[in-house]
Amino acid sequence: MSRTRLLAIVVAVALATITTGAAGGQSQAEAEMAGKVRKALARVPYYGVFDFLAYKVEGGVVTLHGYAHRPSLKNEADRAVRRATSLDVVNAIEVLPSSSFDDRIRWDAYRRVYTEDFADKYVGGGAREVGYELFDMSRFPGMEPYGNYPVHIVVKNRRVTLIGSVANGFDKEALVIRARQVADTLGLEDLIMVRTRG
Repeated sequence: MSRTRLLAIVVAVALATITTGAAGGQSQAEAEMAGKVRKALARVPYYGVFDFLAYKVEGGVVTLHGYAHRPSLKNEADRAVRRATSLDVVNAIEVLPSSSFDDRIRWDAYRRVYTEDFADKYVGGGAREVGYELFDMSRFPGMEPYGNYPVHIVVKNRRVTLIGSVANGFDKEALVIRARQVADTLGLEDLIMVRTRG
């Protein structure tokens, strides 16, 4: 199984767990530990829109997957999970390579996705607040906006992967169309899930 396919499966499980609680095969103890892991990862400083963390709790082991834009995030996530649980941690988070091309693509994708009306319903303060963030962040090169974003923008070697969840198919399609307008990319992978109401 390819690494991309495996990550897509882990992402789907992580998003389903976040949305619906314990996954079907999880014991009550594993479900409780999964909740602790989720809270620990949500509190990791500077976990932002250009990173994506996923996890699985099984048999007393937490496996961390995903992508870290900043190398230190991998270790910070590991420490946070170890502090929050008494479980062993397998850290399979991939640290993204440093590249000025990738940085430009990240910011262009962020601008295209989150400064449109799409942002109004997903980001506190909406598109206007994102516009202010972009202005403020220009004063802090190399830093990224911090906050809860429904779709994470992962860029590796000029390839963009969108990971997250949105409320409906229209939002997903509009977001993907805008992200495809980013110049100089070598491809876009869509791992956005549409949330189902249950």
